[in-house]
Amino acid sequence: MRASELIGRRVRLADGFTGKVADLEVDGTEVVAVIVVRGAWGRLLGYERASVRGPWILETFARAVLRRDSRRVAWSDVRFEP
Repeated sequence: MRASELIGRRVRLADGFTGKVADLEVDGTEVVAVIVVRGAWGRLLGYERASVRGPWILETFARAVLRRDSRRVAWSDVRFEP
């Protein structure tokens, strides 16, 4: 499966959280986790990951708005919606 087939797909987590795959974490050629976000536009900024740093104003915005609705999910726990 290609990354382009996963990015943007809808998922539902066991706790009821729903969202779209924004990014993949890989180890070599194996997907180990995905970043799931509720909003579609925030993922385009690249700030859905806590490890991404930028100017303080963007960092503050990312922490307050973008990251509150993002989750890192182990690949084994991902369930795609039909």
